Amino acid sequence: MVLSVLCQLPLPLLLTCLWGVEARPNQLHKRDPSYDVLAGANFPDPCIINVGGTSYVFGTVDGSGHNVPLVSNSDFSNAGGWSAITDAFPGADVPAMGDGGWAAQMTTWAPDVNQLTDYDDSFAMYYAAALQSNSGIHCIGLARSESVSGPYNDSSTSPMICPESDGGAIDPAGFLDDNNSRYIVYKIDGPAVTNGGYCNSPDNPPSTNTSLMLQQLENDGYTAIGGPVVLYNNQGVSDSYNVEAPAIVKGSDGTYFLFFSSGCTSANSYTTNYVTSTSGIWGPYGDRKVLLQTGSYGEYGPGGADITPSGGQMVYHSLEVSDDISYPRVLDTASITLNGQTASVS
Repeated sequence: MVLSVLCQLPLPLLLTCLWGVEARPNQLHKRDPSYDVLAGANFPDPCIINVGGTSYVFGTVDGSGHNVPLVSNSDFSNAGGWSAITDAFPGADVPAMGDGGWAAQMTTWAPDVNQLTDYDDSFAMYYAAALQSNSGIHCIGLARSESVSGPYNDSSTSPMICPESDGGAIDPAGFLDDNNSRYIVYKIDGPAVTNGGYCNSPDNPPSTNTSLMLQQLENDGYTAIGGPVVLYNNQGVSDSYNVEAPAIVKGSDGTYFLFFSSGCTSANSYTTNYVTSTSGIWGPYGDRKVLLQTGSYGEYGPGGADITPSGGQMVYHSLEVSDDISYPRVLDTASITLNGQTASVS
């Protein structure tokens, strides 16, 4: 009798009854974007680079032994074509992560890989790692490799970017403009010095600095030109006092798109947004729009997006289970189109 009643329930309700978690609407339906292309693997904060027609995607330390997990696919549109996960940046023999270095082992967040086509054709991986001297603060480093798939190495004894008193710096992303001017955009991690910010203390929210910063670089991908400039910051409680995961893309008409996530990383409030500038890379940026939010394509908390330089391919993560980061953040893929000052996914 019980079995016959259960069999008549809608699938989402049936899964809720059996497993005690809220099932994803339309999870089993064929659709585009492609949800969870790695079949449940934890793969937060992905970045994408296309080399020789193959898409390579890197992510945050995954808790399964990969400091920087890496997958690849020779056909981005084939959701079932992704490779097994390997580690592009194993830390065991990395000087920056050893004695005399600065970065703590297995703490790497949100890497971003760029090919230095304007320099020596090598590959540069920007990453954030916890300080050996202060585990509550992440700062940005640069690792290099002759091969896109690694292994990457960093022999530095100090971070590349580290405003420690402000909370450190995370979520780096490189950008090469049409005129071969090179940049890095990143987040000031203010919540690291405000007890997690609003997302940890919504009843008594601190005014948290999560400025998205732009720094011009020499073509070596490391040496700074001038100082950083604020492109955007959170808009208060509507953003849960948090914006992060910036990425810059330039449209065919010269419009600059600044994509970013807002809200709480661990919750359904996490949202993918963008602002645009028609006055150059330094802004001002405005006309804010939402690209993905909870409910889009049946997903929860979609964010951490990255896009190939000229648009086209996008990767991002979403929560496997509603409002619960104790389950994986899974890898999703989509096609993205830039048209004037508007971006759309399919």
